[in-house]
Amino acid sequence: MRWLLAIAVCGCAAHPEAANRLARPEPPPAEAAKRDVAIPLKGAANALWWDAASSTLYLTDSSASSLVTWTDAGGFQVAAALPAGSAGVSLGGIVRRADGTLLIASFGFGAQGGLLAIAGGTASALTGLDPARRRVGLAQDTQGAIYSVYFVGGRGAPPAGGVASVKIEGAAATETEIASGFHKAVGLVATPAGLFVADQTEKAIFKIEVPGFAVSRLASVPAADLLAMLPGGDLLTGGGPAISRITQTGQVTTLPGGGFEQVRGLAYDAAGKRLFVVDHSLTVGVPDKLRILYLVE
Repeated sequence: MRWLLAIAVCGCAAHPEAANRLARPEPPPAEAAKRDVAIPLKGAANALWWDAASSTLYLTDSSASSLVTWTDAGGFQVAAALPAGSAGVSLGGIVRRADGTLLIASFGFGAQGGLLAIAGGTASALTGLDPARRRVGLAQDTQGAIYSVYFVGGRGAPPAGGVASVKIEGAAATETEIASGFHKAVGLVATPAGLFVADQTEKAIFKIEVPGFAVSRLASVPAADLLAMLPGGDLLTGGGPAISRITQTGQVTTLPGGGFEQVRGLAYDAAGKRLFVVDHSLTVGVPDKLRILYLVE
């Protein structure tokens, strides 16, 4: 199989209402190799989540403190502005609960980390969580159990991270530690085989058995950030100028091509065989990019 770059989407910071003024793209070609498309994105995405049921890409826009959606036909739209006080707070992973509520992790820079709940276009911060935890990755298993990955410290202090199960009752949430001993734990996915954690400091992927929560090191990678899973069970992560693909047995390969600066969020559309990628710019004043890679078998 081979990966082909099909779409590059440039981004720059803007207020939430600006997203509605973005140019709407043409639908992608039926064959990935036909053409390349570039679409302006007035925002700074971090984490991505693909909703297969509605063919909608969700993006957490940290620059505008909002949740943004993208569809082939409708382009970019603001789904919800986040609560007052979340401006400038980096946003992380996204999951959707059985009742339709969306949960977003808040990085918080060590002072106001948390979880945000979005229902009916209205966002609110869940109470009861430790604001010192820098939450980035979120995951939900097939039984509806929700897990968060976090770290504390950093910026001069060695980071120490862990994984917790999350229980939500009304507007409050509680976390129960299930695994510790990580450093800068940022990526998390839940699979039938267990939980997988990406540790940015260790440059490694770890596996957590469920039940039991035994931790083992699955693989070393060139860099680690947010995680995504392919239909066959392989994992993807970035964190640097390339995307690593990790099998369930720990074999690591690099997806060819790309030309990334720093890969962050990833999301896979199985029906369209396309991978959405947040490519963060390392140059001040140069916009980030949302890119779409097509998998041609």
